[in-house]
Amino acid sequence: MIEQHINEADLRNKILSLFEYRLFPQLMLKSTESGEHISQFTEDLVQLQAAIYYLDAHLEAHWQTDEAILSWHWRNIIKHLNIFGIDNKASATYLNHIKKYEKHELDLRKGKTPLRLDMEYFYFYKSCDVKLLRRLIYEKYKLSPEYGQLSDWRYYDLVTEVNDDLEDFNEDLDFINGNRFLISILHHGKQKTKSIFDQFLQIIEDKSIEKYQNTHGNMKEEIYVQTRHQISETRNLLDLRLESVTLESLHRSELAKYMISKDIVI
Repeated sequence: MIEQHINEADLRNKILSLFEYRLFPQLMLKSTESGEHISQFTEDLVQLQAAIYYLDAHLEAHWQTDEAILSWHWRNIIKHLNIFGIDNKASATYLNHIKKYEKHELDLRKGKTPLRLDMEYFYFYKSCDVKLLRRLIYEKYKLSPEYGQLSDWRYYDLVTEVNDDLEDFNEDLDFINGNRFLISILHHGKQKTKSIFDQFLQIIEDKSIEKYQNTHGNMKEEIYVQTRHQISETRNLLDLRLESVTLESLHRSELAKYMISKDIVI
């Protein structure tokens, strides 16, 4: 059921890098648990994240998805969620954002692109896996309210999710993926895409400042500083990606084969 293009060693490294990028280790160090306990909990998170990636891998590899395979992946995700003491009945409330993300990906097959959705709404749900894992960390180590609320991470998650689309651009050319940056260039070209993403990054920056002014907890400063840093990094990466985009790469992309006019102008 696991797609052939998945390399398990590479996937594990990708997950551990994601954890570092989303500051999970820093959060877990706020607990009073032993290092051994944290290591096992981290491994359980890795396995859950891998199960979610397996679902994503099927979606990105097949225009015609297989319902039986999708169902297997969902059972696998729930099985790994059970390890955290969440039974099958309760799992629906933990996984509803991932279900929404799956719907956005499946909607591509119906000609419905992410461009029809508000950017904040879209990227909020695209960060569904990160939100789930961070929720498990907060609940496990009872971090609220001392270390703030899960909602305090909203703008950090938004900007890092935009960054992921930019970072994964070349890789996503070979797959069916709701990479909004790629889809925007295919539909709008580079100039309009730059304007759209610049405006969104400014919105994130403005809202992160407002959030900082109205937030409490011992992670307040770190979340804010990291958010502003990622906004700067993402602006730089946006310019680099736009400079490197070519018509040839866009025409060979998997999404262009299925859903985009061949009259692409960048």
